[in-house]
Order: sequence, then C-alpha cells, then structure tokens
Amino acid sequence: MRNKLPAVAVLLGVLLVALWPTIAWSGRSHNALAANPTPTVIATLNVGDLPVGVAVNATLNRIYVTNEFSNNVSVINGASNSITPTGIFGSSPYGVDVNPTNNRIYVANWDGNNVSVIDGTPGSPTENTVTATVTVQTHPVGVGVNPTTNRTYVANQWSNSVSVIEGVTNPPIKTVTVGIGPLWVAANPTTNRIYVTNETSNSVSVIDGTLGSPTENTVIDTVTVGSNPWGVAVNPTTNHIYVANRYSNNVSVINGVTNAVNTITVGTEPYAVGANPTTNRVYVANYGGNNVSVIDGTPGSPTENTVIDTVAVGWHPTAVGTNPASNRIYVANSSDDTVTVIQDYPIPAPVGGIAEYPQLEPEALSNGGGSSGPNAFALGGFAAGGAVLLPAGAWYARRRWLR
Repeated sequence: MRNKLPAVAVLLGVLLVALWPTIAWSGRSHNALAANPTPTVIATLNVGDLPVGVAVNATLNRIYVTNEFSNNVSVINGASNSITPTGIFGSSPYGVDVNPTNNRIYVANWDGNNVSVIDGTPGSPTENTVTATVTVQTHPVGVGVNPTTNRTYVANQWSNSVSVIEGVTNPPIKTVTVGIGPLWVAANPTTNRIYVTNETSNSVSVIDGTLGSPTENTVIDTVTVGSNPWGVAVNPTTNHIYVANRYSNNVSVINGVTNAVNTITVGTEPYAVGANPTTNRVYVANYGGNNVSVIDGTPGSPTENTVIDTVAVGWHPTAVGTNPASNRIYVANSSDDTVTVIQDYPIPAPVGGIAEYPQLEPEALSNGGGSSGPNAFALGGFAAGGAVLLPAGAWYARRRWLR
C-alpha cells in the first residue's frame, strides 16, 4: 500500500486540477454575479482644442475625435491609447463618422460648408490625410454613414436639409429637406433608415435610404420627441433609436418598426448618445452634469429603458462613441479638451478564450502603467487588439485560456 499511495495521490491531484475550474466556478458563481462590476473610467486622454465629435472604427480599433478650435482630428489607438493628430484641415470640424467597410472617415466642417474625407487605412500612403473635400450646404453639423449602401448623410443646420454623399467618388447626389435646425444623424444599416434630429422642430426626420426604393432619399415619417433634440444613436440589434433631448433632460426611445416613443429621464442637458449593439446598453453624455447615464436597452429586461448607472467624466461632455468589440466607450469633454475612456462589462473574451467574470478572491494582475495611469491594470491577449485595462481593486476569476 505504501508504494501505491504516491501514485494514488498523483492521480487524485491530476483529477482535482482538471475539475477545479468547474468546481470552483460553480461554488462561487453566486458571489461572482452579485459582485458584477460597473462601468469604470480607465483613462483620460488629452486631445485637441474643443473636442465635439467622436466616431469609432471597431474593426481597426481606432477612434476619431474632431477638435473644433484646432481644426483637426485626433486619432486614438484603442489598444494603447496613443494619439496621432492629423494635420490642420477644414474649418470648425464638428460631426464625424466612419465607414468600416472602406475605412473612410467623414468630417463635417461647420464653417467650411463642406465635408472632409479622410483615409483611415493602416499603412496606406494617404493614411490619416484628407483625400477629398465635398461641398454641402450651410453649416453642416452631424454625419451618419450607412456602410450597407455606402452612403453618407450630412445634416446642414442652417439649410434645414441633409446632403447625401455617394461613397465611391464622393459626389453629393441628393439634398433632402428635413425639419428646422437639423443637427445629428444616425443610420440603421439593417433597415437603411436614416434618423435626423431637428432641434428647433423638436422632431426626428426619418429618411428612407434603401437604394432603388420608390421613396429613396425622402422623408417617410416625422417623429415628435422632447425639447431641443441633439444627439441620436441607433441600435440595429433591437431596432431602437435613442434621442438626447437637451432641454427636457430626457431621452426619447423610438421603436424602429412603429415609430412609437418611450421617454427616459437622464441627467442635466443630455447632448449626445451612443448605443452598444452587443450589450444593448446606451450611453448618454449629460453636458450640464459632467457625467454619462447608462441605460439598459435590452428588450424584456427588468431594467429595460431605465438608467442603471451614472459615470462621472470630464467637463461638458458633448459626444459619445462606443466600441462593441472592446466594450469601451469614448466621451469627448469639450471644456477640458479630453476624452474619457470607460470600460464596461463584461470584458470581451481573449482570442480563443472565454470572458472573465469578477470574484471575491484576489488574483495577481500586472500593473498596466503608462497610458491610463496608476489606477489601472492590464491583461494581454484580448481580441480588441492589445492590453485590456481593468480597474484597480477589481478581481477576476482565474480561468484557463483556451488557445
């Protein structure tokens, strides 16, 4: 027996090691779910003068920030948070959006009455430079790209119109009359409908963007929303549209099928809104509150259409961009010339692996240092293209990477 004991002990040890992830996880799953972390600020990045627009290319993990007073765009590497400023161009760049299919970035220049087209292709000889300038109407503000049709829509604030730009050779092919004071634009690439906020009309114009449709490039509906609507975002997963009503301190939720409206109270002076189609969470930048309201947009959830969290950001946030691949949110703070980076949860799984969940037992994490300061940690190997930053004091279950 004495000779067999070591072998038995080794066998039991091997079995315990093999089964431990399942045993340990089932034993602590209740505590882990109860300790689910909240959205956390992981970095504050200095950009140009008066940042007012944000767009995200989730495919490349690049974030584009328009700086109105600097007359340029800051390009953020989402993996490292390093920033590359573009050269000076245009006049008062405002709204920005990205076509992830061809990696083109479209920037509305408010004073220039035109749109700058930037090449965002990594390694291209013209990377991060303006390759075309498209004349539109008076004082363009918001830009919305539909990658399905390769059309870009630009809201011209003083012309009460939307310019439609064809994405191959960049000519403006149509001008659509909308409400009074159009500001921001969002496109639903699934339904090919375009949503335009009209700040003076207190409405949203719905444009049919379906190529070849009898009603292509015409307003097919007008939806009444709150007072002074600014930002708009579409969740193509749920076909819900979110409109930030600045003077009502609320968000209108439009059902994309019926155009029926629900209303959610948020913070003070909501300017901008972004939707994450992966988690169905919605992020509202409250200009007067210096914070972001987080809304649960999951249909059927007990907390559907309610604010489930509030995150403090910089001074006077004016734009929101979401990256569904990394579950990070980028908020432009216009009065302190910064971008706040928020990590929401769950953190996406590593390549070939499984997502991490919180637990109560501390695990050793390496200090990420550098770009996001001392209050962050890093884990490498995530699909988003580099280190994933985790808030100090948050603990994560040890799970085996599946390569």
